[in-house]
Amino acid sequence: MSGEEGAGRLQRARALLDLGRPEQAAALLAEALAEEPGNAEAWCAMARCRYSQRDYQGCLEATGQALVARPGMVVAWRFRALALIELEQWEEAWNAAGEAVRLEPEHWYGHMLVAKVLLANTSGRFHEEVAGPAAARARELAPHEPDTHFTIGLVFDRSNRPAEAEQSYREALRLAPEHRGARNQLALIQMRRGDNYGAVQGFAAVAATGEGAFRAGEHNLRVVTVRLIAPARWISLGSFFLSEFLVESQSTSGWPARIVCLAVVAAAWTVWLLWAVRQVPQPLRQPLLRSGRASRYVGLTLAGVSALTLAALALLLVPPLAGQATAVLVVGIVVQLAALSAARRAAEQERAALRG
Repeated sequence: MSGEEGAGRLQRARALLDLGRPEQAAALLAEALAEEPGNAEAWCAMARCRYSQRDYQGCLEATGQALVARPGMVVAWRFRALALIELEQWEEAWNAAGEAVRLEPEHWYGHMLVAKVLLANTSGRFHEEVAGPAAARARELAPHEPDTHFTIGLVFDRSNRPAEAEQSYREALRLAPEHRGARNQLALIQMRRGDNYGAVQGFAAVAATGEGAFRAGEHNLRVVTVRLIAPARWISLGSFFLSEFLVESQSTSGWPARIVCLAVVAAAWTVWLLWAVRQVPQPLRQPLLRSGRASRYVGLTLAGVSALTLAALALLLVPPLAGQATAVLVVGIVVQLAALSAARRAAEQERAALRG
């Protein structure tokens, strides 16, 4: 293979990567590397292929070959750091990011990688005193790059500085309105401060941007749904104690009072439902409902929250249970705890699937 042929093949492979077709790019690169195994540029492009395919071990191996051919190849060190972050090999990732900074100290990407390594490692103390200056330096070197604002926003988030984090995410979105990471993090801030309306809009936008983002956005939409369901637990608890008071103070034939109690319970749930609906933008109500119906996490949470209301209905509608209110309460609490425990496990499974 001539030098021109090799360069042309490498250029076509990079074009395919830009188009989001890593499998075809990898096939071209494999041909090129079979004929020229010491081509550092081709190995680096192969590392990019493997990383986009989430083959992080393959990415690491490709960067190793690139660095054998050209030890000072900074792009290979960057991909190496990214792969090591995903493989949770923190010390090696830190060293690779540091080498990228050493080779090109005036380039923003290496400084951002240093911050990313510290942000990704959640197993120990967060070193804000190192991550903060690294992210700030990246932003200083490239204020036009949305990722630098996003990264320093993550540092602010981890440092419990939500106002500064929000400002950074909004700046990233100003520079790149399609930046799904910034939009997702901004929606999380909105959710934490109780702005369910804004959070649902943000998570829905993330869900609409691609397969991986779709899964994260869908999960976060379900988290918002659970937060909307949560206040109903007080309605459920109040419903039970109201019905218990009624059946203990009325004879078993006191149906008019029972009907009034049922009406009060229904009215309370209706008020909650109207409140919850108003928290969601009208165009997103049906998608949110479909997402919730498809989720064990949401379904089990709703079952747990409503368990005591069902117990209240049993007391009101089945007169023989009037003298066994304590037993009915115990059953309701057991069902509630079991359902909520199962909901937490379902949420963990969803999160594990996202990480995988």
